[in-house]
Amino acid sequence: MITIPSLPKLLLLIGIIVVVWYVFRFLGQVDRARQQAAREAAKAAAARGHRHTGARQSTARESRGGVAQVEDMVKCRTCGAYVPVRSPSRCGRNDCPF
Repeated sequence: MITIPSLPKLLLLIGIIVVVWYVFRFLGQVDRARQQAAREAAKAAAARGHRHTGARQSTARESRGGVAQVEDMVKCRTCGAYVPVRSPSRCGRNDCPF
């Protein structure tokens, strides 16, 4: 037997769909604005001659053409942390080998 949903249930369902639609639309606008700001910051940094902008400098991954590059890591004998092979950094302990 086929039942017809009541009008309040249909209105609630339509309302939920509309709210979800607007939330996704808002998140898309926020993401586009963030990407635009990142592009403008990169252009400004390139005009100043800097390679990286801000405090977000990648050490483990370098991006070339939008594709992340893999970097070899080595485990510290003292603390067990993994550090990049090409540019290891100290962990802060006195007996750190790097």
